[in-house]
Amino acid sequence: MKGLLYKDWALIAGGYKTNFLFLLVFYGLLTVVARMTFLAYAMVFVVGMYASSTISMDENSRWDAYAHTLPVTPGQLVAVKYWLTLILTAASIPLSFVLIALIPDPKPTPMEIALGLAAACAVTLFYFSFVIPLSYKFGAAKARSWVSISLLVVAFGPVALFALLPESTTAPIKNAASSLDATVTATWSEASLVAAVVGALLLFSLVCMVISWAISVRIYTRRTY
Repeated sequence: MKGLLYKDWALIAGGYKTNFLFLLVFYGLLTVVARMTFLAYAMVFVVGMYASSTISMDENSRWDAYAHTLPVTPGQLVAVKYWLTLILTAASIPLSFVLIALIPDPKPTPMEIALGLAAACAVTLFYFSFVIPLSYKFGAAKARSWVSISLLVVAFGPVALFALLPESTTAPIKNAASSLDATVTATWSEASLVAAVVGALLLFSLVCMVISWAISVRIYTRRTY
């Protein structure tokens, strides 16, 4: 597993070192000069994208045909992409903190930063939960289109369905949501609520990653090289 991680890390370092330095300087200048705080959170997603690019590199070099001769299982070959995504996402968090620290006062509050980074991490991991299995199924190039379609269905499908439901059906749901919001606001402190939201977002994204890994292993095992 360490060797597989090193292989992918060497691909990223060799192919994207200049690109990463440019993005770091560009994002840093815009974050500090233009106070574009969202770029500090976007850094999490951008750095995470480097992990998925290794799948395209593997396809172009026909790495998987060679990998089948190695004493590693399909689960390990697939798992390295998920570990790399997690490692790069975690490594991007200190970079985001540095960019936010460089912003002139007034800076975002610690709770705003925690929520922003948690949301960025959750979006990144959730996105790659779709990208990786679809890349193994359809190829890295075609996967982008399938990811866009899948995310539109997952994100906007429930909203569209809720809008089409009659008022008699949606009213109890809205009342329950209002009651829950009032209860949470009355019983939870702001710090506790932020901690709960951050924990829920990270737990949800990690569960998505585990499910995605299991699906990817099944797809990868059935492929022929």
